[in-house]
Amino acid sequence: MTKRIACLEMNTGQQKSPVPDRLIAPGYSVESVYTEIRVTPIDAVDLLLSDVVYAEAAMRAARDGCAGVLIGGVPDYGLAAARAASDVPVVGSGEASLLAAAALGEKFSIVTIWPETMDFVYERLLRDNPVGRQCISVRYVSTHAEQSTLADEDNFLTQMKAGREDIVERILAEIELAVQDGAKSVILGCNCMSPVAEILAARSSVPIVDPTTAGYRQLETLIELGLRPARDPRVPRSERQELFAEMVQAADGALGADQEDCPVCVLNDDGTASCDLPANVPAEA
Repeated sequence: MTKRIACLEMNTGQQKSPVPDRLIAPGYSVESVYTEIRVTPIDAVDLLLSDVVYAEAAMRAARDGCAGVLIGGVPDYGLAAARAASDVPVVGSGEASLLAAAALGEKFSIVTIWPETMDFVYERLLRDNPVGRQCISVRYVSTHAEQSTLADEDNFLTQMKAGREDIVERILAEIELAVQDGAKSVILGCNCMSPVAEILAARSSVPIVDPTTAGYRQLETLIELGLRPARDPRVPRSERQELFAEMVQAADGALGADQEDCPVCVLNDDGTASCDLPANVPAEA
């Protein structure tokens, strides 16, 4: 029987799994499970809300019979709560990437397409994971001003997804600065960078850790080993799933049409997303 893996994503209206087919082993299938509301973690308040909506999506996926859950975001939104309420493996792309990088060498860095104003999400990731102490720097490719261009048809994210040389060079420049910092490997700081991971790896002087690959491979391994989230045997699994669902539904009703588009996937008027590859660009670019 095929084992279903849920990849949690923000609800942007897209129906496309971010996990490449080449990563999916025989006997597995991957389906996107979307958050009920859209929220962009631009500050600590929205980061907390992101945790709630992703945790609810994870609980929903486990209840629906998925064999494992992958949180498709390096900040690992809602990871601890999802594990507390689930009997199936739940893997965060960020935590998996940190573990992979730590296995490659004593020191590593994170290079992210996002601006420094997003530093708080990486600070939490590193603080919450013991191997985060081995991260010696976080480097940011874009500027805060560039985020205002995300609704444009041509912006730094579409350029990156299409493998445009200028944006690839900018990322590589930050990678090499991380190497100068002393990094022995580099983690890509957003799952949206996965389409150019192979390009960067081929041109980088150190190993590149792609969070989508690291997270998915770890999750398949845990499922194959028959493992599940560890918890204190004296404390029962949380049964707050319905409460979380009601909270998210209430938030959905309160936000209504005011929900913002994810800055990674700003929707155009025709329903396409700004991070989608242009039709004339091959997927392997």
